Amino acid sequence: MTFHLLSIVLAGILSFADYVTEHIYSKKVRTNQKLISFSAGVAIAYIILNLFPEISTFALIDGKKIFLYALLGFASLNLVEQYAYKGLQIKNPASYHKNVHIIYFFVYNLFIGVVLVNFALKGLTQTLLFFVPFLLYIVAEILPQEFKFKSSISKVSYSMAPLFGALVGISYIDFTISVFGELIAFITGTLLYIVIRESLPSDKAERPLYFIIGVLFYTLIIFMTWNLI
Repeated sequence: MTFHLLSIVLAGILSFADYVTEHIYSKKVRTNQKLISFSAGVAIAYIILNLFPEISTFALIDGKKIFLYALLGFASLNLVEQYAYKGLQIKNPASYHKNVHIIYFFVYNLFIGVVLVNFALKGLTQTLLFFVPFLLYIVAEILPQEFKFKSSISKVSYSMAPLFGALVGISYIDFTISVFGELIAFITGTLLYIVIRESLPSDKAERPLYFIIGVLFYTLIIFMTWNLI
């Protein structure tokens, strides 16, 4: 399977999963704290054992400034979640917050599709290691969104973001390779914020056992791949 086909198939699965969980089974998924905690554990293991080392390899070439993009990913979502909703004096803050949310996560999911193409160039193992945590992130809706689009076209268009990203990544492969380090750093910072903000221990949501199971499960998977690469 060429990297083009692999990218499109996996991005298509992400888009389909986003549509189903956001618009068909959203309520059921949002209340499944066991799945959310397990997904957060998988994400943390992948961030620390794979994404941080990946960013560090780019730091050897581009310098420590690459970590600024991770900080940007973390801080920008914090601004969307906090400042844009609470700090702006606007007539309809809920509607404004929703629109900013939609734009941010559409772009974020677009970036996921682009990065997926770059990982596909590295081989199947690295691609699947990246794919699984982000599939769980989408399925479990670690950060509840509840956009409630009014039209079917809007629902489909939003969910297609990963697939659009994969098509962009394939069409402009030379450019996306050149910015791969920055994209992976930004995605890492944002995912780290999502996990910390919504999934680590709290009075209302956390299932620590499932979080630990997720950490141990994906740590074992990553350790096994280290012997294959």
